[in-house]
Amino acid sequence: MLEWDDLKLVLAIARARSITQAARQTGIHHSTLFRRIAEMENRLGAKLFERLQGDYQPTTTGQAAIETAETLEAEMAVLARKLAGQDIRPSGILRLTTTDTLLYAVLADDLAAFGAAFPEITLQVVTDNRFYDLNRHDADVAIRPSNAPNENLVGRKIAPIRSVICGPAGHHDPSAGPWIACDETLAHIAAARWRDKQFPDQHVALRSNSLLNVARLVDAGGGYAVLPAFLVAAFDHIDVLGDPIDGLDNDLWILMHRDLRATPRVKAFNDFMFPRLRQNAALFAGQGDTQP
Repeated sequence: MLEWDDLKLVLAIARARSITQAARQTGIHHSTLFRRIAEMENRLGAKLFERLQGDYQPTTTGQAAIETAETLEAEMAVLARKLAGQDIRPSGILRLTTTDTLLYAVLADDLAAFGAAFPEITLQVVTDNRFYDLNRHDADVAIRPSNAPNENLVGRKIAPIRSVICGPAGHHDPSAGPWIACDETLAHIAAARWRDKQFPDQHVALRSNSLLNVARLVDAGGGYAVLPAFLVAAFDHIDVLGDPIDGLDNDLWILMHRDLRATPRVKAFNDFMFPRLRQNAALFAGQGDTQP
């Protein structure tokens, strides 16, 4: 017999396809998670996963457990949203997912102001390249780029985010390199693909899994990069080279699940943050002075 806590671990491994990754995501030590799965399998008298070519693949028993876990997870999320919707005042924990670049360059001051304005709300901020699933109640609100928000989400578009070529102050020849680029974890973003296509022969001196790190390295004189215009504006020693690049726009949204939009703490956050973010529309769009 498996309990709900057991099923959550089975589901985490199924989604990560790795004990190590699932342990990192759940906050449970690798050896503890491995032991928990072994204990479940002993109770059931059947294997939940087989390790094939480095991935953990569910057995027939494992798949049945996963399907049950997904059903329960969805039902728990619905219940959580309904209970959250019964709040009568702005209080409690509000979980926000955003990116490290937005937090560093734009959001920090406004989030601090929100905390001062609503002292009964504890704002829990998670920065990650992943888009936390608002349908599963991983977060309450998202402030993130997205050109295709999930149909179950509601929100308001803030502005297009535009990208620019930039380099260390006083360096204006990106064809000479060197470059600072994203690593394979960010290879899917349009700006990374554009750079690889336009400057395939230039030496890449440094790579990172964080655009914020890329910007820091450019600011330190490490090389050229393609970065969001709003992020470049947060550094003193980076020059923008030319106009924003056509075709790389990504809309910035403030999003929430439709079942939570009237929840007092969510509504308070939305009403507080949206006008402040809209004031930065020109910054996100890269409308400002550029270097030749």
